[in-house]
Amino acid sequence: MLGLLLPVSAQAQGIDAPVVLAAQPIWPDGLPDGGRWKGALDKPVAEELRDNGATLWNVTRPTLQAFLPPKGKGNGAGVIVAPGGGFRLLSIQSEGVAVARWLAQHGYAAFLLKYRVVQQAPGETLEALRKRIAATMTIDQTGAAGVADGRQALKLLRARAGDYGIDPHRIGVVGFSAGAHIAGMLAHEADPKDRADFAGLIYGLPFPGSMPPIPAANLPYPPGTPKEPWLQPRPTPAPDALPPIFIAMAQDDLAVGQGVPDYYAKLFAAGYRPETHLYARGGHGFGMKATGTTVDHWIEEFDWWMRQVLADKTEKRTK
Repeated sequence: MLGLLLPVSAQAQGIDAPVVLAAQPIWPDGLPDGGRWKGALDKPVAEELRDNGATLWNVTRPTLQAFLPPKGKGNGAGVIVAPGGGFRLLSIQSEGVAVARWLAQHGYAAFLLKYRVVQQAPGETLEALRKRIAATMTIDQTGAAGVADGRQALKLLRARAGDYGIDPHRIGVVGFSAGAHIAGMLAHEADPKDRADFAGLIYGLPFPGSMPPIPAANLPYPPGTPKEPWLQPRPTPAPDALPPIFIAMAQDDLAVGQGVPDYYAKLFAAGYRPETHLYARGGHGFGMKATGTTVDHWIEEFDWWMRQVLADKTEKRTK
């Protein structure tokens, strides 16, 4: 049923195709708390692909699947890919497999994160599922298992970075909608050493219900520094500053059209200058779908931004 998660040889797809490995469990010793969380049902459910393979439901066993660059074309960086779906499903193709393949073809080791979602009971309609979630769970609770899975995935990748030919200090994350909540939370971890090295938030943000503190981006200027910005020296980054953040959304997005700009404003006020792309049209959930609008190029712009982030990291190390 889940054929998209099976290994595919690069030779079968062409010499420059990504090397796709079998999905691996991110909790090999068992799920925390035995898999019990607010979104889990008392009775077992089966994972199910729907919508001609576009969406994945009832994820109960989180995994990571590696999409590696063709031999000799890797740049040493890794990117966790977290699809969206409102924590009810995963948009596994447009916001998952297609993204991971593109990144691998452009030199990144991409890792598709299949994280836990709220389970749908047999016979339960989508409307009934939505109502049950709204009546019994907070925003934090719907995403709690997914965030925990994201944290574990990042921890696991850093421990096994050498197996994939990547630098443990060059591992970022890109998430979509609900997946962007996971990406944002990985960027905002309380301990800086536990944070992703960079984060892409595509039409999503750390949800207001769990908006973590935003530390100042820079150290305070010493006494006597001019107040006029154009007279001030270059600021000194704070040791606990957040990692670089990339934000993209369409301005006709009714789902996060207010939340994302508010999040950007908070970052800006704290001294950050996140790479931000506000497209005129595209709606919510465009992912890798061709829309005929400028949102179709978000992934190229994300790639250009990541290359600059990685170059800056290299320059910082050599100083």
